[in-house]
Order: sequence, then structure tokens, then C-alpha cells
Amino acid sequence: MPRRLLWKQVDVFADRPLCGSSVAVFLDGRSLDPADMQAVAREMNLPETAFVLPPTSPDASYRVRVFVPGREKTHATNAFLGAAFALAEEGVFDLYEPLTTVFAETPAGVIPVELEISQGHPLRVASDQTPPPVLGRVFGRPGSPVVSALAAALGVQPDDIVGRGLYPQIVDTGTLNLMVCVDDLMLLPVLKPDFAALARIRQQLAFEGFAVFAPQPLDPKAQVRMRYFVPGANLVEEPATAGAAAGLGAYLAKWQVIHPEKTGLARFILEQGTEIERPSLIEVLVGVDPLDREVFTVRVSGSCFTSAAGEMVLL
Repeated sequence: MPRRLLWKQVDVFADRPLCGSSVAVFLDGRSLDPADMQAVAREMNLPETAFVLPPTSPDASYRVRVFVPGREKTHATNAFLGAAFALAEEGVFDLYEPLTTVFAETPAGVIPVELEISQGHPLRVASDQTPPPVLGRVFGRPGSPVVSALAAALGVQPDDIVGRGLYPQIVDTGTLNLMVCVDDLMLLPVLKPDFAALARIRQQLAFEGFAVFAPQPLDPKAQVRMRYFVPGANLVEEPATAGAAAGLGAYLAKWQVIHPEKTGLARFILEQGTEIERPSLIEVLVGVDPLDREVFTVRVSGSCFTSAAGEMVLL
């Protein structure tokens, strides 16, 4: 018998449809084994494809597995948020205004996802980064071979990425990413990365992607602008990246680019994806200990839109 799979395409971190990062959400993946899921993800060819399953944990509202062409992902916040939004639209959960919290069982554990509800419909999604980001190695000494190689791979001068005294640093959010500050916002849109050279740096230093940012936005609603590169991936530049946004929040707080209020919370809005015609806005909330400036929590949130829906038939 053919298997009929209902799916929705959710644009995550988008303030209008056909922007942000597209996630395919298959609403019932029980008829699929992992090889099927991988094949479907390859066919969808989107940044992430999520498959909803019954939970095995008594603490979870649903279970989700996430695939990209070539592999399964353990940490996939965009897909976790997109799946919660799609299920809320389908009426799987009881929705209470203004906020409803559901619990996603993921390979990384059970994570809470908060849905902002208006007139019975979900509008925005939010989730804390679990565990909080961990800041790692810093690369920034004058004449550092890493800085020189990184600047050459991005097509800029070494001073362009250390001129503000904000040095490249690896941050762990479940996925390791390298934070790189570009001194001049005008350089960011015209970067022409040498992905082969970036891949060599990534292999040498053992991390996943490059979060290249400028602490000046073009969008008046934002405070920071970022591009995120993953050499060798199916999608070498992503339009919205929750994990990298959370890592950047921790980095900016630790380097005192953003400053917490009396509550210990610092907020900013990150713009990403304009260069690849998928603009996104990610709100980042960082909890900072006022004594030692250690980051103890990071939350990412944003709007979602369902831009497509359909049925896939597998024989």
C-alpha cells in the first residue's frame, strides 16, 4: 500500500512568508525508517527536514527527528521550533493565550518550546539553548596564522577581523561555531568566501560553521548582522541559524558588546540571510551573571510562517 505523508513547509525566523530558514515538517513519520527519512530529506533538499513521532518520554508532547541531505542532526533548533509551530497550527496541542509551552523529545533531550498565541493561532516560537553556550578557544594575537588564513579565506585583511579587539572565538552550542567579527559592515555583503580554504580551517580547528558578523545592522529593527557559512554542506550559506545566534549572544555578552539590564538580561535582534534573498530576524535574550559576567542562559525567538503544504506518496 502506498504511504501518504502530509507535510508543511515552515519558514522559521521570518517576518513574512518565503523568508527565513525553510523547514519541511512531516506530521506523522511512523511509517518511515531512518533510511526513508534520509531519502525524503534528500528529496526535499531544504536546510532541515523534521519527522514527528510519538514521544517515548512521559515528559514530552511529541518526538522529532531531523535530517539534512547526508545525515541526521542531533542539535537542530530551527527544525524543533518549526515542528512545534506546524503541530500547533494543526491543533495537536491545546493552545492558551498568550503563551503555550510544549515539550519536544529530541536526540539532545526533551526541550521546552514556547509558542506565542493570538486568537487561537501561533505567531512566534522561542526556546532556550540547552545547555547554555560554552566559550572556547580565542584566536587573535598579532600575526596569528589562524587570523591570517581566515582573513584570506574571507577575502579581507587581517585587521578587518580583529580591528575592534573582538577576536575570533569558538563557541559550543551543541555544535561548535567560530565567531568572526568584521570591522566594517559594508564588507559583510560583499564577502566572497573561498570555501575550500574555509574547509581547511574548519578541519584544522574541528568546528562546524563560521558565524561572520558586524555589530551594525542594515535593518532598522536589528542591532547585529550575520552571515553563516558551512563549507562542504549541501547549503553552504544558511539564511537563519538558531544555534549560531545563541552562540553569538554569549560571545557578545562576554566581550561586553551588549550589556545586561538590572535584571541581568541583555537583548538584541540579529538579521541574517539578506545576501541569499532569505532575510530573517532572530531575537536573542542573554542571561548574564552581574558579578562574573558568565552567561547562564540564552533564548532565541522569532516569527514563523507556513508557506507551503502538501502530500508525498511513497510506494
